[in-house]
Amino acid sequence: MATATEKGYVFEKLDELEPAPLIAPGATDDGRQRLDIRRRFDITSFGVQAFRAPSGVDVIREHDEIGPLGVPGQEELYVVLEGTATFELDGETVEAPAGSIVLVRPEAKRKAVAKDDGTTILVVGGTPGEAYVPAPPEAGEAFIAYGKGDYETALAKQLVVAEKRPDDPVAHFNAACFAARAGRTDDAIGHLERSVELDERIKDLIRTDEDLDSIREDQRFAVLAK
Repeated sequence: MATATEKGYVFEKLDELEPAPLIAPGATDDGRQRLDIRRRFDITSFGVQAFRAPSGVDVIREHDEIGPLGVPGQEELYVVLEGTATFELDGETVEAPAGSIVLVRPEAKRKAVAKDDGTTILVVGGTPGEAYVPAPPEAGEAFIAYGKGDYETALAKQLVVAEKRPDDPVAHFNAACFAARAGRTDDAIGHLERSVELDERIKDLIRTDEDLDSIREDQRFAVLAK
């Protein structure tokens, strides 16, 4: 249990944090866990969380930090707290035992595989030159529901995100995808129209995203995808 004092600090052991399993859509539980440090301590000035995995499992799944519209996002600092991880960084392999520090720029592909059971990596991230803005908690909840095939819940959560971020084209695009999956064509078209109004680069996503396949025959969709 975290303990706040009059001096303004909080102390808690990492092993006392309650981990959450991380299961990719359509996958089975491979033992990978997330420790949501930022939300646990209500940190609003920077992004921080930790991941833990058994041997042979991706602690950090392969990704870069280029956003869906091609805009660079966070640079990330990885600190190996326990065990050993094998990092793959833009095609290069780096062995990182406990105590290692790895900084990765937004455009670089990165992945880390646990070599020992319980390998734990702390991740600290932020976008260069920008103040940190925490994502609404509903954004993560929406994708968890999406991964389970519960598209109505995913849409409901994403609508909250869109309400909190009305000028975010990606928030509206994701709402459109969930609405299309849920069979709500009019809602999907409405959010696509708003996303294109905010940023026409979203059209590249509209043309290719499989989540929108159910509405591609709609005349309004054809206009948006031009």
